[in-house]
Amino acid sequence: MNKIKFFTSVFACGFLLCCTAENSTSNIKVVNWNVQTFFDATTEGTEYSDFISQKYWGVRSYETRLDRLCEVMKELNADIFVFEEIENYDVVHDIANRLANYSWAQRKNWNYTVFSKNDGDSIGCAVFSRYAISSVTVHNLDIRTEKTAQPKMRSIMQMKIHIDGKWLTVFVNHWKSKSGGAEKSEVWRDWQERLLTSLMTKSVEGGEYVFASGDFNRDINEFTIDNPACYENVLLDDTLSLHSPWLFVTGELSFPGSYYYQGEWSRIDHFFVSSNVLLLDFTAECGTWSNNDSTPWRYTIYNGTGYSDHLPISARLSFK
Repeated sequence: MNKIKFFTSVFACGFLLCCTAENSTSNIKVVNWNVQTFFDATTEGTEYSDFISQKYWGVRSYETRLDRLCEVMKELNADIFVFEEIENYDVVHDIANRLANYSWAQRKNWNYTVFSKNDGDSIGCAVFSRYAISSVTVHNLDIRTEKTAQPKMRSIMQMKIHIDGKWLTVFVNHWKSKSGGAEKSEVWRDWQERLLTSLMTKSVEGGEYVFASGDFNRDINEFTIDNPACYENVLLDDTLSLHSPWLFVTGELSFPGSYYYQGEWSRIDHFFVSSNVLLLDFTAECGTWSNNDSTPWRYTIYNGTGYSDHLPISARLSFK
């Protein structure tokens, strides 16, 4: 029998410090960044081959990348960071310790973290927050109706973040890549879009403040634009209307993008929000982690230079 299953599991959240003090700002800054194959120096067997070789990769290389990432986090100074391509919770722990200078006395640290990846996967997603995180759930697909077997796909992580007396429902995504052919893998991104739509619809209909973030491996032009009702909105799975800051009300697109590959920009890193959430000051961030032409300064393992092949995107959230 053909089967389609959505698997959901409760995930243990890694609270690095349980404190009650909350940031009292009226709006918050959120950053999403695919940090490009951020492995630690311990070989577990699931790493990409380049990171198993001791010729170019080891403790010193790893610590250098840690320092660079923490420097960027401090410079961008977001209230919530969402990262894709983190290897494991040990990396999360190392980042947190560096940010806090190995002391939890600083009230402005990112004192709440959560990480998730499926068994056997090489990389997962992590969240660092100055606000309390709770109700973390992981959602997976089990599709048996397609002609080809389902490949490994990363889960969608759902959580609630308590912000100034309100609860923001957050969905973290890293959809199937286009490696091996965009058309061949498109069906699996379609399934991930259906799953996210199903999850977000329940939250939106419940009146929650809803926010989705991540590397969707799908350009904004590949989503259905909610037109002519609102050029700024997309229709997930042709049903759920959500705002995207890549889109202007005129129908034009923000330029240039967040990912640069083979001489072309794309907008595959996204924020999507429900109508009761405002996205302010959206940008693809440039800095020491970008080249002079504003393209991402990708990490190159053989000489240890660079940061990531994606730019971080940032926005400020406010609640209607």
